[in-house]
Amino acid sequence: MYQDYIVGEHKADKGKRFINYIVDIIAYLAFTFCMGLFLGVFSMITHIGLPKNDLFYNILGIGCLIIYYFVIETLTKGRSIGKFITGTKVVMIDSSTPTTKDYFMRSLCRIIPFEPLTFLGENGWHDSITKTTVVNKKAFELDLSSQDSIEHIGHTDIEKSSIK
Repeated sequence: MYQDYIVGEHKADKGKRFINYIVDIIAYLAFTFCMGLFLGVFSMITHIGLPKNDLFYNILGIGCLIIYYFVIETLTKGRSIGKFITGTKVVMIDSSTPTTKDYFMRSLCRIIPFEPLTFLGENGWHDSITKTTVVNKKAFELDLSSQDSIEHIGHTDIEKSSIK
């Protein structure tokens, strides 16, 4: 239960979350631009025409959004470009590390219409649905390691390995 306290104590404020959002939207737009450039060059080289309807480009944009967040948060264990800049990271509300499925679900939830507006409340939907939150990385990890050290006081090395 102390770990729940640690998560709440080190939860990133709305200002940092907003900066994360702005930086990540810029990075996503750059990623989408690069994908579009790649598709355009590929289309010219192979002489395969790209569809001329909005549905294709909407699906491409949504796909890029999901790929951007899923790949970067999975590879960096909960940190997007915005989170690197603000010193934050994603954790489960019980302080554990999210799984690949959790990162994927967070990414999928980001395509819900008006999802960015859900931060006017306590948490965004991509956090509430997946039971994740964003914490201040250094302080959170320091507090978590301190708690881990406290739990091992007075235990022998054999007992310590069985605690984990």
